[in-house]
Amino acid sequence: MQHDNDNIPAIDRLLTPEAIAERITAASGVSMSARTVWEKARRVGVSRKIGRAMLISIDDIPELLKEEKTKWRSYSNEGRSTTSASVAPTDTTEKALALLRKRKLKR
Repeated sequence: MQHDNDNIPAIDRLLTPEAIAERITAASGVSMSARTVWEKARRVGVSRKIGRAMLISIDDIPELLKEEKTKWRSYSNEGRSTTSASVAPTDTTEKALALLRKRKLKR
């Protein structure tokens, strides 16, 4: 089975984050910034840089549209709250206090 993209030269299959954001906005009506596209492309590893310019292949756009799994979801499996205010700072604070208590006892 041949895709429409197979006939397009490789250089013409590359788009800027601005062009992708415009396409997503036009297709879905959801306002998307080029910066959002750029950051997501870097996170998922589909960006290509030439000098200072970032380009993304048309073939990689579906990867940009996939939902990312966050680290916070793993906390819900442990029976903890998934809100950032109640999970991360509390755990971090408790760990920091435990380290300080240990160092204080060693002195």
